[in-house]
Amino acid sequence: MAFIAYSMGAASTLSASSKFSLPVYALGYVLLFLIEFCTVLANEYYDYETDRINQNFSMFTGGTRVLVEGRLGFRDIKIAITGALCLIAVLGLLLVTVDRDVSPLLITVMLSIGLFFGFGYTVPPLKFSYRGLGELVVGGTHSFYLVLCGYLFQGGAWEHALPWLLSIPLFFAVLGAITLADLPDRPADLATSKRTVAVIFGPKAATVIVSCCIAVAALSAVPIFHSTLNSRRMWAAGSIIVVLHACALLRALIGLLRSGAYDRRVDNVRPLALSHIIWLGAIPLVSFLWRYSKFPTRNLVISFSPRSNFI
Repeated sequence: MAFIAYSMGAASTLSASSKFSLPVYALGYVLLFLIEFCTVLANEYYDYETDRINQNFSMFTGGTRVLVEGRLGFRDIKIAITGALCLIAVLGLLLVTVDRDVSPLLITVMLSIGLFFGFGYTVPPLKFSYRGLGELVVGGTHSFYLVLCGYLFQGGAWEHALPWLLSIPLFFAVLGAITLADLPDRPADLATSKRTVAVIFGPKAATVIVSCCIAVAALSAVPIFHSTLNSRRMWAAGSIIVVLHACALLRALIGLLRSGAYDRRVDNVRPLALSHIIWLGAIPLVSFLWRYSKFPTRNLVISFSPRSNFI
């Protein structure tokens, strides 16, 4: 999902400049991958207690459990984070050198924002996920932040409306999905004072919030796709897919509300929420690439070499 959001942001620059640098794209993605890698490891470290007592864990919730199951130790986690941070510093310097169309300050700021919210999600003293802000952080970083990174690294202007518009449906879809993931974790989070939406408002209200987020994501995608995608056929097909998928997801959420069985695994609903996010990034991405692949010599300039004399 992160890969698609970042790629959508990078591909959307074709609408403004018709230029695309593969080295910048690759370096940017590796850096974002390492930032998310650090975030996951930090979550494992500081969520150890809630993961340890979580009885509803699955491949979708409850962490990777590498610490809980003893496959890695706390020292291993620290070493891995340190190594990843060193790689981020080196590759960040390389990106600054290669990407001459973007100011070093802007690249530094964007990478710093990712590290700030990534570590701040569970690492003291911020601990956003323990203060009722975790869902907003995940929603914002996996939509606006990733799309903007893809767009800005390719030389796009941050004040341009396009990446912000494309991020709106993604934000609500991710917000709904991460709130849904809180439901099976609620008993363990409640026992360890982790204040998620499900803990603060209760599981029933959290499920209603998830439903509202999914509805807003789908309904906002229709006019945004219409104003940003260059093909009417792609807009129509994409809108139908997103809305029908949202209807199927809402039906599953209504079934969850009727059952009242919240403190359990939601493996039947969670994949629907995750795949809904993918549509909202993949449809614009395919639209941008499809349009410019039709006339590659006239419309699109792809650079295979860095934008500097570094190499």
